[in-house]
Amino acid sequence: MSTLADQLARTVATRPTAEAVRLRESSIDYAELDRAGGALARTLSETGLRPGDRAAVWLDKSIEAVVAIHAILKAGAAYVPVDPMAPPARVGYMLTDCAATCLITDADRFRLLHEDGVGAVSGLKGGVVVGEPYDPPAAGPATGARWTGWDQAVDGTVTPAARSAEVAPTDLAYVLYTSGSTGVPKGVMLSHRNAIAFVDWAAAEFGVGPEDRIASHAPLHFDLSIFDVFAAARTGACLVLVPESKRASGAALNRLVAEERITVWYSVPGALVRMLDAKNHALLGTSALRTVLFAGEVFPVKHLRRLRAAVPDAQLCNLYGPTETNVCTFHRVTDEDLAPERTAPPPIGRPCPYTSAHLVDADGRQVPLVPGAEGELCVGGDSVMLGYWGAPADPGPTATAPVHRTGDIVRFDGDRGYTFVGRRDHMVKVRGYRVELEDVEAALLTSAAVHEAACVVTGVGDDEARLEAYVVPADGAPASPAELRRHCLAVLPRYMVPAAFHLVDALPRTSTGKTDRRALAAVPDAGKEVPCRPAS
Repeated sequence: MSTLADQLARTVATRPTAEAVRLRESSIDYAELDRAGGALARTLSETGLRPGDRAAVWLDKSIEAVVAIHAILKAGAAYVPVDPMAPPARVGYMLTDCAATCLITDADRFRLLHEDGVGAVSGLKGGVVVGEPYDPPAAGPATGARWTGWDQAVDGTVTPAARSAEVAPTDLAYVLYTSGSTGVPKGVMLSHRNAIAFVDWAAAEFGVGPEDRIASHAPLHFDLSIFDVFAAARTGACLVLVPESKRASGAALNRLVAEERITVWYSVPGALVRMLDAKNHALLGTSALRTVLFAGEVFPVKHLRRLRAAVPDAQLCNLYGPTETNVCTFHRVTDEDLAPERTAPPPIGRPCPYTSAHLVDADGRQVPLVPGAEGELCVGGDSVMLGYWGAPADPGPTATAPVHRTGDIVRFDGDRGYTFVGRRDHMVKVRGYRVELEDVEAALLTSAAVHEAACVVTGVGDDEARLEAYVVPADGAPASPAELRRHCLAVLPRYMVPAAFHLVDALPRTSTGKTDRRALAAVPDAGKEVPCRPAS
């Protein structure tokens, strides 16, 4: 098996003048991506980056950020993408936690690290700064650090023999930080093999080729970006970056899809719902879209029907998998999934060819795989992570291969594969009854008055636990807490009916575009104010 750098090299050899990356009016071809990446890899190596090291990328999504990712891989190191909106203290934690050698960032962010006194900067050997010159304070351990401006760092040519360091498919390729259950970020370590198992399969399964134009909507610190960045590089397709300023605007996304002649789209369902809600959603029907992939959270069937109507000729596919496993199951949306009487979202489907899967019960015992069997999904195979930074991966049954317990409860439905039931940590007990939050949300969404819904549990302990629902009403719908309660009483057991309903203009989103349940649960007085912000 090759590495991610090898895949880019093969594309450069066959399609050097093809457009590789585009952002607004700017673009570079594959020859320039390779040259700039090679020059930057040389600069980083001269700074002190060695094969096996980690280099962080703290930039807005940009052509420079994509060049930086490929450059780090060329140097034989692993890239660590950082949320562009992360506060300096969190960035400092990540730099320290993964023992980053170098940082690639812009002048404003670099200045923030120093003004906030982030000590992790002093542990870096240096890096590259995009934008206006900025000289860091020359004091203490940082005195010997080497910082280079972007233009100088990517200047010059690189001989073919020096373009990529020798790395093995099992070597670390990138570290993605996810929010841990304690609030402390966890670094998920993924190898070249982990990424390529998914990328090679996805490119073949969805017929990605050199004529495709792949939209890159997911932020680079989100695992959905692995498909965008590397399926494009593998196949010679054009990677069209979605500007940060447009990620949360459905109307802007529709214009981008139409104007950039996007053929392949991959995002969380929330982004697609915003696109369908925009007044110019008819642009989708006249676009070049042929494949729409979605992942990351449940796609309500009422909105999935709208998507099918908007792009009737495009293939729609539900991809499932936590960051720790890449995509591990998939399901192509069928007419049966969209039947008028259906209220449940589409299944997450069957395991990908590189994946093994089984179910375990609450005690960790394997559940026989028969139709109707329910349990926590466990995933093995080539795409499963190396482990969390600083901790080994979970051992497999024979202690020879990693197996990841996803924390997701699923049901095996025979030929349809697995159906997502709910998160293990979203299954709560209220007054002695087990309640799955996703079931309550699905019931709310069957109401014509409900556009979006999210449920949380407030209170501690079985006696104090209280189920509350946050609802974004449909345009023009006469929604009220009393009407929502009557609707739930008609379709749910009484113990599953929320104790309170809050009407809000929008649901809060995480930096990856998912519904932010923690923000909802943390509202001190839920009925008065909800911390809603657009996806960023």
